[in-house]
Amino acid sequence: MPIKVEYFEKPFDKFWLLNTDISSIFRPHSPILPQRRHVYKPNTKVKGNSPVDIGYELSCIGLSCRRPQYGISEPAWNPPLSMRLVPYGENKNSFTAGQVNDLISNKDLPFHKSLTVNALDSSYCSPEYVVDTYGQSNLVNIIRMPSNRNVWKQLSSEQVAEKRADNEDNRGANSVYGTLYKLKEVDSWEMQADVETEFGIKLRNGKRCIVSIEIWEDMMVRTQRGKSMKDKPFRLVRIRLLDEVTGKPLFKKCMWLCVWGVRRMELNAEEIFWAYRNRYDIEHFFRFGKQKLLLDKFQTPDEDHFQNWMEVVNMAYWLLFVGKGEAKHTCRKWQQYDENYKNRVNYEMEVTPSQVQLQLAGIILGFEQDDFLPKLQIKGKGRQLGQTQPKRKKYPVWRKRKKRKKQKKK
Repeated sequence: MPIKVEYFEKPFDKFWLLNTDISSIFRPHSPILPQRRHVYKPNTKVKGNSPVDIGYELSCIGLSCRRPQYGISEPAWNPPLSMRLVPYGENKNSFTAGQVNDLISNKDLPFHKSLTVNALDSSYCSPEYVVDTYGQSNLVNIIRMPSNRNVWKQLSSEQVAEKRADNEDNRGANSVYGTLYKLKEVDSWEMQADVETEFGIKLRNGKRCIVSIEIWEDMMVRTQRGKSMKDKPFRLVRIRLLDEVTGKPLFKKCMWLCVWGVRRMELNAEEIFWAYRNRYDIEHFFRFGKQKLLLDKFQTPDEDHFQNWMEVVNMAYWLLFVGKGEAKHTCRKWQQYDENYKNRVNYEMEVTPSQVQLQLAGIILGFEQDDFLPKLQIKGKGRQLGQTQPKRKKYPVWRKRKKRKKQKKK
């Protein structure tokens, strides 16, 4: 990490931006690997098949380096900062929360003293992640919220005192939750948004549209599974894309975001939009890592070796990231008509990870070659005659089972 920190990039002047997500690594034919389990795998080939496979879950935190620009698609550079395999039986959100806390608490990194924003998808919208990271005073989490959730308005101090006065026997704790609001019934809400703003953007297909953002302050969700949410209000954000001419929504459903953290009020509506839009760059890293860097191709009977391979892929991507300054805009003949390529050349933007990988061999050959030349080594003895290797132990596939409720005896 001390080597990487010299090359950190900060696309937003006000804060650092992280992206966090989990990707599946499939190992259906490796019975020697322990702790294999059922993991999510999208199945669009055979209707009715369960969207699962056998393997591991990889939790990754990346540094977002894409600048917020209108109408221009910058390369989706997202160098990983932390990559870990999620242990079996441990809550994924709690494990990721510990992973984030390790990064934020590291005094050798700039996140320790500066405002840091972490963008996550809807699977992290749970008390396990929010509660475990709420203690980081410089961390703000922007998490997508499913459109079928319920939220409550936090009571003001005057409303709390009024409810306490109406309580005749004066028992119980002070009320925290106010009126219930269902996200799917937002059009019928009587509560007005605290912040409303609009601005125009250009989509990837060239069409221009209006981004409409509404923010409701001091919203809350219920406590679940022993994780108290009574003292953790958040900003509820509704984002819609509207047609520039008619003003009608382009999509049937809107996107809901919740902004958690002590310093959440320091972000304006436009910064929240661009911060979450850059979250999808981590999906590009997973795709590029699996297709080009052999992230999921390493075959080994040892789980520790597989974890070491994650670090090798991590450093390989950082090597491309550091070498982008030496690479030039080149492409194959049939790619020269791509609009994104033309924009990057015309606006003198950065090269993509794929372009750096194609030119990396030439970049390395420009170095002094003494350190890269083969060196004479003494060969090992190898296996002796008659020596045999013991058979490795095979492990079953672990799967979660629902706990059966005990039936009461009549």
